[in-house]
Amino acid sequence: MHMDAEYLNRLLDFLVELLDIPPSFYQKAADRYRSLGEWLHRKESKAADLSPEVYLQGSFRYGTVIRPLLAREEYDLDLVCQIVLTKSAVTQKYVKHLLGDEIKGYAEAHSFNEPADEKPRCWRLNYADDVSFHMDILPCVPEDLAFIQQLALLGTPPELADHAVAITDKRRRNYPVINPDWPSSNPRGFAKWFESKLLPYARQKIASLVVNRVYASIDKVPPYEWKTILQRCIQILKRHRDVMFKDSPEWKPLSMIITTLATHSYNGESELYEALTNIVERMPNFVRSTQPRIPNPLNPREDFADRWAADQRFEQNFWAWHRQVQADIANLPELIGRVPEIVRNVRQKFGADLTGEMQRNLKVASAVPTPRIITSAPAIHIATPPKPWRRNA
Repeated sequence: MHMDAEYLNRLLDFLVELLDIPPSFYQKAADRYRSLGEWLHRKESKAADLSPEVYLQGSFRYGTVIRPLLAREEYDLDLVCQIVLTKSAVTQKYVKHLLGDEIKGYAEAHSFNEPADEKPRCWRLNYADDVSFHMDILPCVPEDLAFIQQLALLGTPPELADHAVAITDKRRRNYPVINPDWPSSNPRGFAKWFESKLLPYARQKIASLVVNRVYASIDKVPPYEWKTILQRCIQILKRHRDVMFKDSPEWKPLSMIITTLATHSYNGESELYEALTNIVERMPNFVRSTQPRIPNPLNPREDFADRWAADQRFEQNFWAWHRQVQADIANLPELIGRVPEIVRNVRQKFGADLTGEMQRNLKVASAVPTPRIITSAPAIHIATPPKPWRRNA
């Protein structure tokens, strides 16, 4: 490996170490969603006879969680709560409130400081202990066979299409009436698609954890333990975005967009800096010029970038971020061997402080630095509205 590449990989490894959360946080998240699942299965539960299932979606499922920028900020724990009912028999409102009543009861029984908060599509519970989470719980029922077959015809692998669910949204006109037109989603299918892209590069790490008896079997090793190059790149990209949009977070590119484009763009690179550079360079190849601009890989008719059509500033800000992160990554080689500049850059661009040990390690690695011309990546303008608004879950 070229010395410069080794140095940059080491720097980015340190950055990911600062962004990552301890395994105990993942375990705490798992404990909390299992606790809710047990509540729904208790004898008195209205959902007990409906085969309730609670499972993770989002970054806690994918192993791409990053620490919040500010210590007071909460972690987002996104859950799916699925019960076995059919769209032809019940309304969205019935499903939303059947599970909502149980979630409210769970909050009361566990002495939450705040009651469950209803959002358009989900219920939110706020934890406030040593690790602050807010749990967004998405009620849903299985999608009907006709819809699943339609997904398969559109090219979705049948084994992933089978996980499609119908979700509730109180903003829909047909929310209070029986109607087959429910919003659709497939969080479990997306997670399995993402994991299938990681697995070829995670097998060695998974096998090592089993051999060392950290886990009993291969299928017990959760994705957050895989720590693949792709997962690390996504963490870095998400943090860069968070820092760039810290003053207007409601306009930042969605994590789902970053995750999807990065996954499409990853070609199995084994080195972190090379992978990060190539992923960012390839991302535009997977943004379509017509709708859907960024199709859901599990439902080609769904557009993860649907907000771009509603307000052009969402798209403008995505491309502004993309230009900025590309410039900032390209600028890193200019900093090799100049630890004070690296420290400032990592703090400014990624909101992280390299530890003293990390700085000493980088100094040793650059004992014979190559003279370089230091340049600064240009700052990119963020398009922001006069009155920012946040799109609810």
